[in-house]
Amino acid sequence: MASYRELTENFLQTRSDADFTALFYKVKPGITSYVNKIVKDRELAEDIAINTLTKMWTKIDQYDPQYQITTWLYRIAFNDALGHISNRKKQSSLDKLSEFGVEINESGEFTTGLQGAFEDYELKTEQDFIDEDNELMDKYGRTLKAIDSLKEAYKGIIVDRLINDMKYEEIAEKHNLPLQTIKNRIRRGKAIIEETVS
Repeated sequence: MASYRELTENFLQTRSDADFTALFYKVKPGITSYVNKIVKDRELAEDIAINTLTKMWTKIDQYDPQYQITTWLYRIAFNDALGHISNRKKQSSLDKLSEFGVEINESGEFTTGLQGAFEDYELKTEQDFIDEDNELMDKYGRTLKAIDSLKEAYKGIIVDRLINDMKYEEIAEKHNLPLQTIKNRIRRGKAIIEETVS
């Protein structure tokens, strides 16, 4: 299987649709996974990834071949993701950025962490990102199975809390149970799930 650099060199030489497509599908999973960790929205991450890779076609002359193509693409994707989350609630956006080590001053300028926000991802291969996604989906699937196997006394309450994202008070009212009973069952149900999944 051709490497990032080989596919990039092919595209730079030919500028053909075929070589662009090969490079596109090589880097897309990693870009999408990376952006999704920032915006926490898979559909939006897909849109940003496609937008980033469109720029790979339209702005390829701005790329410096002495660097890995992913270094350039992750920077574009990161900046695009920042633009999207800036439209959300300020504190929510800052919380997400802080997870990537990015600090913002009172003037709204990014002061630190821009390189650290994506440098680790430059070292990962496409397969690394695919493996991470597969591991996450596998755990998600096992979690759903664990929830489905819970006793009825726990299952409905756990579904309302973890999947339907209902508040404790709403669950207590729905199931006509004391609030403390709801909290105890959620705590116990989560413990059973963790034991099953781990």
